[in-house]
Amino acid sequence: MTENPNDVLDQGGAPVATEEPPETDIKQSTDDLDAAAAAGGGLAVPAGNDDVAAFVSDAQNLDMLLDVGLKITVEMGRTRMKFRDVLNLSSGSIVELSKQMSEPVDIMVNGALLATGEVVVIDDHFAVRITKLLNRVERLKRVL
Repeated sequence: MTENPNDVLDQGGAPVATEEPPETDIKQSTDDLDAAAAAGGGLAVPAGNDDVAAFVSDAQNLDMLLDVGLKITVEMGRTRMKFRDVLNLSSGSIVELSKQMSEPVDIMVNGALLATGEVVVIDDHFAVRITKLLNRVERLKRVL
């Protein structure tokens, strides 16, 4: 066995088997992204070949974020009360909110407004039907 100067050696000087990382077929990756975009996936591959590898890397980084939990809050309204009135609250007390029942509720992600909607009941549970979403640029500015 001849030694290759590029071989990785263990502490005793013996060659250690190393695995080569699998080759990535950038063309296949971009074809997959193009197919996803055509199917309504919302992804579009940049036109220049120089940007393709960076785009694939960005798409993989985005995949890592898809499982991050976010706090969703639905705000039905607000009110201001004096401390004395808060102390007098008891079971059965009614707190009047600033919004009318017919007004849309605010849907917030991590405290940033994402959309508005209407409250609905499904199988004895409250839910919200989204009626208006902020556009993508506005949403990203507010969430980030």
